[in-house]
Amino acid sequence: MAAPSILLIAAATLIGCESKATTSKKQDKSASQLEADRGAKPWALDIEEATVDNTNYRITKWTGNTMQMALMSLKPGEVIDLEIHSGIDQFIRVEQGQAQVMMGKTADKLTFSQNVSDDWAIFIPAGYYHQIENVGKEDLKVYTIYAPAEHLKGTVNKTYHDAQKYHDTKHKH
Repeated sequence: MAAPSILLIAAATLIGCESKATTSKKQDKSASQLEADRGAKPWALDIEEATVDNTNYRITKWTGNTMQMALMSLKPGEVIDLEIHSGIDQFIRVEQGQAQVMMGKTADKLTFSQNVSDDWAIFIPAGYYHQIENVGKEDLKVYTIYAPAEHLKGTVNKTYHDAQKYHDTKHKH
């Protein structure tokens, strides 16, 4: 009878250790995903997972000398307000959700309109006004690449309202 008890204790100990190791790995990964801007250092990541896991309205994750990558999460009805980036091309990839994209050469004449969803890519040439609205029922999850960088390194806007305040005080243009 002692042998089965010892086996049960040993098995429980091993399962507990494995569970702690798995939890530790998940925590390490989560901590690295929460880390803000990595700066101009070599880096690789599962960008789809990072984008879908992001809960911030905007967070820069990598800012180099001539390019920047940010993750964004927009709640239903939220927008990336009408804006223009002079001298900055922008690429946006939709990982989750539905959006309406509008672009044009002038703010009052947005001649391009396209509904997009999972796996769509959006190319915004420098000098074009653009606005993106989450028209779906779930959070819109996108990553965006600016060339050159658009936001200050380390930017974190947890909410749309934080982004509004940031845009008025710290935005580069």
